Amino acid sequence: MKIPKMVLFDYGQTLIAEKFDGLKGTEAVLQYAKRNKYHLSAEQVQAKANEINQEFGRFDPEKRHLFQIEIPNTMFTPYLYESQGIEIALSNSEIDTVFWNAAAPGMPTEGIKEFLGYSIWLWKKPD
Repeated sequence: MKIPKMVLFDYGQTLIAEKFDGLKGTEAVLQYAKRNKYHLSAEQVQAKANEINQEFGRFDPEKRHLFQIEIPNTMFTPYLYESQGIEIALSNSEIDTVFWNAAAPGMPTEGIKEFLGYSIWLWKKPD
């Protein structure tokens, strides 16, 4: 058997278990608001984000194939906040990091440490 030079693993729900909560992410980002023209709450901003995402079919497997380009979060986020009259005192990539750290904190998937340990043992064991 030939030992592979590299093995790729899927991150979400394979190596790391995540539970997404967009409201928590939006709450975290709004802590950095320099201006909130309409005094919108995190709930109101997240409702608008959900509405836009649904319209774009971003997370709908039934509609996603109908769109020709993927909209990255670093483009979506500025559009969302600017359209709501909110100015955030962070760069787009910093906003993305703050949002995802709060919205989808990751913990190692149950059993992944043992699996990876076993995988390493298999690759290193003598023939």
